[in-house]
Amino acid sequence: MKSSGAESLRRPRLTSNRMPPSVYHHYEVIGRRKPKETKVDIEKELKGEEVKAAEVEEPKIYRMKIFAPNTVVARSRFWYFLSKLKKIKRANGEIIAVNEIFEKQPNHVKNYGMWLRYDSRSGTHNMYKEFRDTTLVGAVQKMYAELASRHRCRKASVQIIKTCIVADADVTGRLKDFVAQKDKETGKMVNCSFALMHRIPRPSSKSFNKVYAASRPVTFF
Repeated sequence: MKSSGAESLRRPRLTSNRMPPSVYHHYEVIGRRKPKETKVDIEKELKGEEVKAAEVEEPKIYRMKIFAPNTVVARSRFWYFLSKLKKIKRANGEIIAVNEIFEKQPNHVKNYGMWLRYDSRSGTHNMYKEFRDTTLVGAVQKMYAELASRHRCRKASVQIIKTCIVADADVTGRLKDFVAQKDKETGKMVNCSFALMHRIPRPSSKSFNKVYAASRPVTFF
């Protein structure tokens, strides 16, 4: 039997299995090794003898800034990196706090520099890249997308060593076209020009319009 129009409207539409892109957050994770338990001599206590309490050494606190989609992943990455640096693991450690860091000026465009280390199929590589964005989290998402497209690098194999804000005068050649520069002749600031990534050549008039061409059009200049 054919279903009516009302029943077809009630049915939920099938969506694709592709997951939405993960939005990253900037977290500050603070943790330490669990303090050692003090042993009590029960025999001396029962006899009434004076028992000197041993001084418990306060464990060192470690703080790490991590980019992750949620706090669960941030905690996991904290223990992963800390176990590489120190002889501390999740079983004998504890997390004190997980704080999210927000951008102070999210409406201002800034240049972000990143020192990275990633594992490829051939080895481990160090890299420095610059991105232009309003927030550090947005620049990190651009970095992950570029490493995935250019180097086939997964997010789990990328380690962000350090980030900083780069001044307009100190940017590399990659971002110079997007930053306002000072004209040497006039001494005035010239507005930035954006590169046209794809340019489709069009005929000057309809008389030169072709359906077929001998050579394939080039859109990169």
